[in-house]
Amino acid sequence: QTAMAATMQTATGMSNMLQFMKFIGQLKRLPRTGWVYRNVKNPESVSDHMYRMAMMSLTITDPTVDKDRCVKMALVHDMAECIVGDIAPADNISKAEKHRREEASVSHI
Repeated sequence: QTAMAATMQTATGMSNMLQFMKFIGQLKRLPRTGWVYRNVKNPESVSDHMYRMAMMSLTITDPTVDKDRCVKMALVHDMAECIVGDIAPADNISKAEKHRREEASVSHI
């Protein structure tokens, strides 16, 4: 691999990382749909929810639970919503369709 190829690969990686951070940053401004449907004032964002779940996972005291895995799952479990939106049960979208959309969004993140 030439130095030029390595530089281009690094630049592409940085560009992809910046794009990823841009997508993830959108979750701060995406209110949780269930709260919006219930007319909750100042509803939490998807990002708020993910952070709370990660903190809950971090404080698990049960030694049989893989705390690190739980924290990672909490941080990524709603990532696709920056592409597909926060789909709530009231949206009448089947679980299969919701999962299909989320899987398809991974290629965009």
